[in-house]
Amino acid sequence: MRLSVLPNSGVPAYKQICEQITAQILSGEIEGGSPLPPIRLVAKEIGVSIITVRSAWDALEAEGLIVTRAGSGCYALELDPGRLEALRRKAVTEPLRAFTGTARNLGFGDSEIIALVAEELRK
Repeated sequence: MRLSVLPNSGVPAYKQICEQITAQILSGEIEGGSPLPPIRLVAKEIGVSIITVRSAWDALEAEGLIVTRAGSGCYALELDPGRLEALRRKAVTEPLRAFTGTARNLGFGDSEIIALVAEELRK
């Protein structure tokens, strides 16, 4: 598992960790049933507190992406294909809604927004 935290990003460290693990689970990089590394190890490797990593793990568990097994650790949940697809779509549509809202507030029309997206896809 690869994780990093940007201290001056404006996004809380626990949220950065959540976003990275969520992406790795939804992309299949972390397979369902796979163990996550111990909280203490993650905290040490990326230079954050144990509390920060625990907060990330708690948030991931609340989202239904991981499960904690007493005495055994945390594991990525095995998601059925329908739930996996719904979570993948949500991960893409939420930032897309924010982007289109910002673009519209700045006066961009639908065709201009589509052109911006198409331009980014070509990069």
